[in-house]
Amino acid sequence: MKWFDRWFYKQAKKAWENKSRYEMEEEVKQMKERASIKMAGLQVGTAMVEKGAPEGEGTIRFEISSAVGGKIVTVRRSDPRKDHYDQQTYVIPSGEDLGERVARIINLEQFR
Repeated sequence: MKWFDRWFYKQAKKAWENKSRYEMEEEVKQMKERASIKMAGLQVGTAMVEKGAPEGEGTIRFEISSAVGGKIVTVRRSDPRKDHYDQQTYVIPSGEDLGERVARIINLEQFR
């Protein structure tokens, strides 16, 4: 076991003699980490300071598709707190004004 003690002693002595190099390497590593955090902060910092909801949160998506005899309007609303989507489907007969009905649907969904 003496060989291990000698080897360990040499390694510890070498580390002690070169501690300034190791400390400098550690400082450089920490400076790089701080710089990367600052760069990330520039990109994410505005979202952290801003009090409004992040982009895409609470969105309402509309999908209009054709069907026999009219149009189908599907409305999807995201709820990030519950982590799911609510979906509502509306049918607009072909005889009715599409723009007027879609405007009514949008107003209805805004109040929900």
